[in-house]
Amino acid sequence: MYNELLKIAVCPSCKTSLELTSFEKGNPPTAGAREAEVISGVLKCGCGILYPVIEGVPRFLEGGIKRFPTFINQFQRDLRSLVNTPELTTDSQPSPANDDYENIRKSFSQEWGAGIFDYENFNTWGWTLEERKKVVASELSMKAEELAGKQLLDAGCGNGTLSAALADLGLTVVGLDLNDGLGIAYKSRGKYSPRADAAVQYMQGNVVYPPLKESCFDVVYSSGVIHHTPDSRKAFETLARMTKPGGRLYIWVYGRRNIFVRLFFAWGRNLKNWMSLNSVLRVCRILAPFYKFAASALNATGFMKFRSRTVREVTLDLFDAFAPRFNHWHTEAELRSWFEELGFKNIHLTSKVRQGLGIYGDKC
Repeated sequence: MYNELLKIAVCPSCKTSLELTSFEKGNPPTAGAREAEVISGVLKCGCGILYPVIEGVPRFLEGGIKRFPTFINQFQRDLRSLVNTPELTTDSQPSPANDDYENIRKSFSQEWGAGIFDYENFNTWGWTLEERKKVVASELSMKAEELAGKQLLDAGCGNGTLSAALADLGLTVVGLDLNDGLGIAYKSRGKYSPRADAAVQYMQGNVVYPPLKESCFDVVYSSGVIHHTPDSRKAFETLARMTKPGGRLYIWVYGRRNIFVRLFFAWGRNLKNWMSLNSVLRVCRILAPFYKFAASALNATGFMKFRSRTVREVTLDLFDAFAPRFNHWHTEAELRSWFEELGFKNIHLTSKVRQGLGIYGDKC
């Protein structure tokens, strides 16, 4: 992370500013960057909570630094010189207060781990990064020249590859996600855009309780995320607060599928009630070749159209559908009412497919 992130980062618990102490810095500044990046360090809040920076990513999990015993062991001496640390022991980790969000963290950490997602291939959901960049511009109804120079929050950035690629559009990007694998995204970001090393930062945190100041983003983009939270409307309201007056908020959510798809997904989502996430993943790997074959057959008949995907990509798609605890679906009328009730104007539906729909609005 760069020190510049401190301008918009806050403690998610008390919403006050943070003080950064660096333990380990990276290479000298790259083109476009004003300083060397912090690879390891601690963010200290006035309320006493410490949040670690690990692999270049500030980690804002509930319980703070106590959730990271390996980090405490590695930097025990630095921590002792920083604060009075009798409580910073590795004997026990705090139990997260909210099991819902802990489930979300675990399932998406598994999903975006290097063992499932191919960080060398760059494709997600059957889309190349070039295709995804064009989709984002289309969904936002903004040309590249309109996006250039703006600050964008990728709320629920997943594997982080899109966050990095969006730097090509001249954006400064913050990718926020609850999954543990953002260190991979941070180290890999330069592969996805020559501007990403200087223009893209990641934060591990909760989109419903974000470690960010309000009204600080020109564009807030959240695709396929809020329907996986306990309360989609609450998540929407939070992201609306992150958007600057005059800024644009875009949301994509699941829509209602046909009865056969709903039954299939209901069966798959029931698996996690009696087996581990690793076992669910194994089931997805077994099903993936058959699913891919069925999709190819339907493509050939013209009855339905599916994007071409590898077996690995299909495995990830199935795991994404089965593993999360929450999978809400919403209607266009419902989304429009959310925007209208919070005073957004210029509300437009820009994406509607069988899986879901995307809509944006401008904050007054």
